[in-house]
Amino acid sequence: MGEAVAGIVANPASERDIRCLRSALRAAGVGRVMVWTEAGKTTGAVRRMVDAGAGVIICMGGDGTVRAAAAACGDVPLLPLPAESTEAFPEPTVAGLAAGLVATHQVDTDLVTTRVTILEVVTKARREIALTDVSVSANQRWDPTSLTELYCTFAVPDGIGLSSIPGRLCPSPKSTVDGVAVSLGPVEETPFVVQAPIAPGVVQPVGVRGWSVLHLGVRVDLAAAGGSIALDGEPHFVLKPGESAFVELKPEGPWCVDVRAVMAEAARKGLLLGRKPMGTFPASPRVIAPSA
Repeated sequence: MGEAVAGIVANPASERDIRCLRSALRAAGVGRVMVWTEAGKTTGAVRRMVDAGAGVIICMGGDGTVRAAAAACGDVPLLPLPAESTEAFPEPTVAGLAAGLVATHQVDTDLVTTRVTILEVVTKARREIALTDVSVSANQRWDPTSLTELYCTFAVPDGIGLSSIPGRLCPSPKSTVDGVAVSLGPVEETPFVVQAPIAPGVVQPVGVRGWSVLHLGVRVDLAAAGGSIALDGEPHFVLKPGESAFVELKPEGPWCVDVRAVMAEAARKGLLLGRKPMGTFPASPRVIAPSA
């Protein structure tokens, strides 16, 4: 077996985090680390990493960068990592150790990765994917205040972004394969109004007409002709009047690394436990009695 390879896609401003990742990957036994820090062309960079035998891809960036990496990584495990650690996303050094254990096959990837669902948007001329949500605006210039349709792969009550809208009405956890579809409208015309944190520091009232379960493999026509479509909250393209499109929830998303599961498995197997040379431990434990 050749040396283990890992790939890192990151913003060049994340130099410190890249150093942490590289150091941790090396400590876990990765022999070669490929790093891509240029803006754009993420898809091509990830494909080169896959062709070079990368056993894991770490992606530090925004939704667009992660989406591009997800589209190109195939069956190679992906570890999306935001610029700042949170309770849900660990510090880069810990993430690097976990990624290294995956890349070197010291843990069973079946136990520590989960294949996520994706949303695929198809028009006559293009095919795009979203990892979290697809939203439709009635205006050619996408505007969160003029949304008419929203489709999410998951929705949790403590989420942020557009998926927080159904997260407060009809939660759909990541552990389920189904997603959720939401019909939206002006707050003065809808039976429900949700106070949703659609972005950091932005809590906005959103009018909701209704919602339903979005099942795998069911194509839903988008009423977006003449309007615009956003992927993962980022405006992406405009549909001409009369141009049709549909969205479909699909199971062929990337295999995402669960850092906590990796580290728990590593602890169970003693993979990061240092061992002293024979003879350094006393024959029996020394008990120190409390003083009288």
